Amino acid sequence: MGMTFPLGETAVVGRSSQADIQLWDHAVSRQHCRLEREGGTYILTDLGSLNGTYVNWQRVTRLPLADRDRIQLGNSLLQFAYYDRLEEAFFFQVAAAALYDPLTGLHNRRFFLEHLQREMAFARRHSFPLHLLYLDLDNFKLINDRWGHLAGDQALIQVARQLQDQVRQEDLLARMGGDEFVLMVRGVPEAQILQLAKRLRQAVQSLPLQVGAEVIHLTCSIGVASWLSLSAETSVQSFLEAADQALYQAKRQGGNREVLL
Repeated sequence: MGMTFPLGETAVVGRSSQADIQLWDHAVSRQHCRLEREGGTYILTDLGSLNGTYVNWQRVTRLPLADRDRIQLGNSLLQFAYYDRLEEAFFFQVAAAALYDPLTGLHNRRFFLEHLQREMAFARRHSFPLHLLYLDLDNFKLINDRWGHLAGDQALIQVARQLQDQVRQEDLLARMGGDEFVLMVRGVPEAQILQLAKRLRQAVQSLPLQVGAEVIHLTCSIGVASWLSLSAETSVQSFLEAADQALYQAKRQGGNREVLL
């Protein structure tokens, strides 16, 4: 998956949400390496990482970088490059199309599924808690039918912002399409996951939405699936289907609720 990271004077690269450049890769240390500008050159320094920092397949501790050098951190491969402003704008546009939903600015389905697969592999090896929360807005079609698709799009944008404000940096929120969103939550015990789902549901319900001359409130239903309650051989698709089945149960029970299967 192509991602583009602009560099300033210095940047720490790592798995931590506090890193300047965060990599979703469990083989990357929380603070793995640092990039610093010295004159007209960037210096790459390993920060005592567990799995090492490699440039062009050679392990390094400190090295000046040349244009097009390949940097490997854990399972992640980066390329260092100098771009002029026109090239930089082009690559940002390409990266944004690959990573983000153009309407809401959340990550898109493709990005989410790729990262879910990696997280499931880590959870399988370490018996690590991993949950999916599948969220669907209740009766959203009525907004499109009554006020039009533009009003519906504005509502989706506001709901996405409201949801993003409720989640931790280390969790991953994406729009799957239409009025469906999904949240991947790492490291939260099952006893607490329904509390999180309830908080998200209440955050959506409390959001005042201006549509036409009216202010309305939406509700949502949330289906929750726990990785630890499924077979170790469960696929990405099966994990999503488990969360979708829980969502279906929430809808059947009248909506505006969360269900854990």
